Amino acid sequence: MKHLAHLLLSIALCAVAAHAAPIKVASLNPIVSDLARQVGGTDVEVFDLMPLGSNPHTFNPTPDDLKIASNAQIILAAGKGLETYLEDVIQSLGDIPVFEAGRSVPSLRVEVGEVFICCPAHAAGSIDPHWWHSVKSAKRAAKGIADKLAEIDAGNAEAYDTRYRAYAEKLDGLYKWAKSEISRIPRRDRELTTSHAAFGYLCREFGLRSITIQGLNTEDNPNPSHLKDVVKTLEKQDVRAVFPEDNANPKVMSGMVRETGVKVGGKLYAGTLPPASPTYVDMVRSNITTIVNSLAGNP
Repeated sequence: MKHLAHLLLSIALCAVAAHAAPIKVASLNPIVSDLARQVGGTDVEVFDLMPLGSNPHTFNPTPDDLKIASNAQIILAAGKGLETYLEDVIQSLGDIPVFEAGRSVPSLRVEVGEVFICCPAHAAGSIDPHWWHSVKSAKRAAKGIADKLAEIDAGNAEAYDTRYRAYAEKLDGLYKWAKSEISRIPRRDRELTTSHAAFGYLCREFGLRSITIQGLNTEDNPNPSHLKDVVKTLEKQDVRAVFPEDNANPKVMSGMVRETGVKVGGKLYAGTLPPASPTYVDMVRSNITTIVNSLAGNP
């Protein structure tokens, strides 16, 4: 009987240990990684396949990355076509589920208009993949991730939901703060001029008008006729500032500055997180603060 009791105790301890082991999550985007950590807490171990500071438009997972991913229980992607290599990853890894965090987010399509300029004509009508610049969209994505983790780890479903609710409340506060900050910018000065079309969701959410020098991809090179259009638009709209991005081609932006004399605002984070504080909330706070500091002050 004593041996049986020890055996049963060992089995119980093993079961507890197995239940306590965090599920392995491989992420193809650092922003999505942070959302997973926020709702997953200690119940997940997130492996970042894309290094912080990388350009999501040019990143491709290496064989070593795929080896790490092959040991994961789920792979997370931003989705909406951002990861052009995603089908290859799915085929390589077989039965491991891949979840696109942006799937539950309403898509924004690129438009060409009087103020919103997107340089390559073929970009008009394309889905903008940069959904995370909408706080409300990030909240939806976090819910989707929490639900997916609960499917895989049903024993901790309540914990995922509890963390999501706490994080959702935090994002609600972030949204209210951002909206209040943007309201400080005079309506006539609410133009957000950036290197590429990464901030459409932010502009739609907070009532800014987007002027972009490049297209959806930071690798796009605008042609001379487009640059002339941009210069005319900047002059016509009396744009207060242009904003460089963390991964965009600086030569394009410097050319605009030379042509127009418009001032350069602070750097925005388009597709990654601030290295000093790599969280989604701090990325939004950094971007909103940078925009407001440049557009709300005196000329």
